[in-house]
Amino acid sequence: MILKALLLLSNIILPMTIVGFALMSPDVQHRWLYVLFMLSHSLFRAWETFFTSKERNPHQFEGDWTLFVGTMAYIGLCFFITFEFFLSARALNWVLTSLGLILYFVAVRLRLWGQVSLGRQWAIHVVGQNKVAKRRLLRIGPYQFIRHPIYFGIALDELALPIIFNTGYAILFVGLVNWPLLCVRLFLEEKKSRVLFKDKDYVQYQNDTGLFFPRTFEKAGYFLRKIFFL
Repeated sequence: MILKALLLLSNIILPMTIVGFALMSPDVQHRWLYVLFMLSHSLFRAWETFFTSKERNPHQFEGDWTLFVGTMAYIGLCFFITFEFFLSARALNWVLTSLGLILYFVAVRLRLWGQVSLGRQWAIHVVGQNKVAKRRLLRIGPYQFIRHPIYFGIALDELALPIIFNTGYAILFVGLVNWPLLCVRLFLEEKKSRVLFKDKDYVQYQNDTGLFFPRTFEKAGYFLRKIFFL
């Protein structure tokens, strides 16, 4: 209950902070563009994380500390980007912003493609109680090529946001906080998958697919075409 209350409070304070900075910083260029983007992004990510899962009671953490810590670190990143964007008050480099938007598109595409491919198996909890009735090893959609399209999408998303708004120090936050936590979560999921799908079967799947990138140039080309051309 305390964890859920803390998470809810953080999600309320973040938009208030963003709007408050915009109201108090009339000299910051593109501040309302920042407000519109970040509020829309925050709502989308909250919906995607906690309202699309096919688990029973996905809002209950039940021992999955990785979900809570990772979510709080992501909210912390959004705060960090907000502070840097408004306090630095620098003009946007639109080349960097365009690159960030491309990465952002790829990130969203990977996550949604992975979730749709998982179907009834789409779950947000890694450790703790298993909340999905049936699990089987999938080799469809992005899972033909890589094992963790959703994690890859999250990693790209965490990089794309600072690039879009040219907040270089926030990239350090991603490298020091967000990505290490994501790696811990990924390691625990790989460990759990070897148990769920039997070591032999999962080892063969690991040999056939890459963690984030396809193992062959031919598969990589097809994978990229599927991302950009749907």
